[in-house]
Amino acid sequence: MTKVLIIDDEKSILESLSSVLEDEGFAVLTAKDGKEGLDIFRTEKPRIVLLDVWMPEVDGLEVLSRVKEIDPEAVVVVISGHGTISTAVEAVKMGAIDFLEKPLSIDKVLDVISRGLEGKGNGKEEHNGDDRHLEMAKGQTGRRQRTIGRSVVAYGVGNHSGVNTGMILLPMPPGTGIVFEHMPDGERIPALIDYVYSSGFASSLKGKRCTIQTVEHLLAACHMYGLTNLLVKVSEEVPIFDGSAQDICTKIEEAGVVEQKQGVELLTVGTRIALENLPSGKSLSIEPAEELEIDYTLEYPPPIGRQRYVFKGGKESFLTEIAPARTFGSINDFEKLAKSGTNSGGRISNVMRNVILVDNQKVINTELRFSDEFARHKVLDLMGDLYLVGRPVVAKVTAVKTGHMENIALVKELRRAFVPRSARP
Repeated sequence: MTKVLIIDDEKSILESLSSVLEDEGFAVLTAKDGKEGLDIFRTEKPRIVLLDVWMPEVDGLEVLSRVKEIDPEAVVVVISGHGTISTAVEAVKMGAIDFLEKPLSIDKVLDVISRGLEGKGNGKEEHNGDDRHLEMAKGQTGRRQRTIGRSVVAYGVGNHSGVNTGMILLPMPPGTGIVFEHMPDGERIPALIDYVYSSGFASSLKGKRCTIQTVEHLLAACHMYGLTNLLVKVSEEVPIFDGSAQDICTKIEEAGVVEQKQGVELLTVGTRIALENLPSGKSLSIEPAEELEIDYTLEYPPPIGRQRYVFKGGKESFLTEIAPARTFGSINDFEKLAKSGTNSGGRISNVMRNVILVDNQKVINTELRFSDEFARHKVLDLMGDLYLVGRPVVAKVTAVKTGHMENIALVKELRRAFVPRSARP
């Protein structure tokens, strides 16, 4: 019988969790503070530890550190009623498999314990939760589902919120999809077109209670790595890092990519679709192709001007040609947004570090990584927005002067034309 140790100073938590876990067949041990919990851990050697953060004498993070010193293989789940994304990030960095917010969802607790028992969350286990399921692959149009090999964390700043934030990427079992979990609310929002809203400056997800901003760079990396199952724990916004997807790719490489047994049906476009009646010389269309290809043309006032970039290839081409391309904007636009209060992240002190800034004559804060970096970044955004259809896309996209709002409109048309109703949420 698997031993589970619950360390929490709330009697109601100890009693309720004990009752549920005993009904599930676990041998449950309880401790009301960190000191008692460490004593029990040393003598009983439980496989799973559920650990509160805020406790008298010895706090949860200190207990986590000592537990990992005693047994580096112990599966620890940190829980808290007053957590923040920074606390969650720190807990995972220290070796916790996950971080759960109170009031606890019993389904989430059991799911995390299951992941821990089946390989510490390596994504290889079968999934029996209520998340959206991806279609199984058929014939040559399919490929295996993928997740990451282990949890990884990252710190950064929200470009639009201007808030210091962090992000935790966790492996998930087949059929989960890419799912964002708001910290500290705990609401989970699938990365699907049905949950999207766009301000024009970024693509964001909206649930019943929460929003997650600026998801496109992370989704572009997921798209090109073929990641289909991932839990992303974050507060209000995915960190902007240096304005590109490079740091995200580094974290994915650090975690490793795990191929899973089940397949995912690719979205292979069978006929051309074009958005109609776009203003100001804009155009956006998608048509059949053998692999993902994006032909993007932008046109801005000087110093950007007219640029065109054609991407055709896989992950390796993405890593060298697209992932390093950074977000850009006019210093005048950022100043206007900051003054209006629409975009607190528009403070120049923040954006100087995170985006390419231009005035009427030149780039003012950095050296370009590519002469056509602006067009390449638009390709990056489009790759991320396309993945909101819920599966890898095989098609050629041709875009002129478009942005997130047009990308989202195209993905809605794709979903309507090619995704079976049975595969929609």
